[in-house]
Amino acid sequence: MSKKLPYEQLMGLIAEAAVNYQQAETKRNALRRELNMLYRTYFAAYGHPYPDQPRKRIDPDDDAFFGVLRFTDPAFRRWLDARSLTTSTKRKMRGLIQRLERSL
Repeated sequence: MSKKLPYEQLMGLIAEAAVNYQQAETKRNALRRELNMLYRTYFAAYGHPYPDQPRKRIDPDDDAFFGVLRFTDPAFRRWLDARSLTTSTKRKMRGLIQRLERSL
């Protein structure tokens, strides 16, 4: 069991966690925009595998998307890491807020 922190200290931790969460979310969103731009770049250069369905989602199990997946893999991995960081910082912030609620 964790020790009980004073209200002010807990509020400081919540504020810090909120800033960390917002920074992680901002980075994740920027990486998503980068990834989407890479998709557009690839499809502009090589064409969409399903030209009659240009909004078709990229399916990693469909061999027709192999080229675009290989082209965007580094950016996709960065986005996945950022998404994981966003999730963990949000979880930490929620835990601190719940801890504050229990202490009131």
